[in-house]
Amino acid sequence: MKILTSFDELRTIQANIVYALGTFDGIHLGHQTVIGRAVDMAHTCEAVTVVVTFDAHPLSILAPQKVPPQLLQREHRPEILEALGVDYMLELPMNADLLSIAASDFLVYLTQGVTVRGIVVGENFTFGKGGIGTPALIRDTLEPKGINVTVMRLEGHEAVPGHVSSTYIRGAIARGDVALVRTLLGRAYRFTGTVIMGDQRGRTLGFPTLNFLFPKEMALPADGVYVNRVCIDGEWFGGVGNMGDNPTFANQYHRFEVHLFDFDRDVYGATATVEFLQFLRGEVKFSSLDELITQMKIDEQQARDYLASMD
Repeated sequence: MKILTSFDELRTIQANIVYALGTFDGIHLGHQTVIGRAVDMAHTCEAVTVVVTFDAHPLSILAPQKVPPQLLQREHRPEILEALGVDYMLELPMNADLLSIAASDFLVYLTQGVTVRGIVVGENFTFGKGGIGTPALIRDTLEPKGINVTVMRLEGHEAVPGHVSSTYIRGAIARGDVALVRTLLGRAYRFTGTVIMGDQRGRTLGFPTLNFLFPKEMALPADGVYVNRVCIDGEWFGGVGNMGDNPTFANQYHRFEVHLFDFDRDVYGATATVEFLQFLRGEVKFSSLDELITQMKIDEQQARDYLASMD
């Protein structure tokens, strides 16, 4: 998949185009329905699929204090879109100039100098200055020009009331319901970060851990213990992790740490990707180290059993 960052680059595409338009901030099941329809349409009319999105949320310009936590780090978006069969991602820089473009002009930029066969959007998609552009405007403007405009209904799911939304998923993350999040995203909730130096207490307890500062821009999972998978240098390891500030000990700070199974490497400073698979329990302040160690052994066995059930 090729990444484009401007309308000028868009005009280098010589093939027929089918667009999927949206913020796609989490590429959850609802977004995947829109993108999947565009991919199918492109195959039918011998076109390429171009996902049009933005490098930041519009609120980052309009009201920075209201920007919602991210469900997906920007660096993970290309690999997910490529796996969905997308040929190009047009990732427009979010800035005041972009937000000042009138909705009608935005459609001109998308169609001028290229051959567009179709556009797929969700029914709640808005665009253009003031957010006045709607699917109805797209249809009224472009269908008379022979461009197929498909408006997708919001995707429902038996696990949620109403439709799948980024807002609902953020709430599930905040509750620690990462198993539900995995269902609604179609993949595990994850982050990529750098392994930092911890207090090395876990090693003395027989449970060495990798420590991370959780990315401040991401939706923060509830404090507690999780079943995790961690990728380091292209290799995946199972583990049991803790989000929180370790209330059993004094002078702690909020972080995520994970004990990996069958792993014994010095990886301080390495980049790793962490997936959250299942919530096991909340954080507890233990009355003794022996009580803590006993519980950690229980947590490890539960995590191992859960991972084995996924194989």
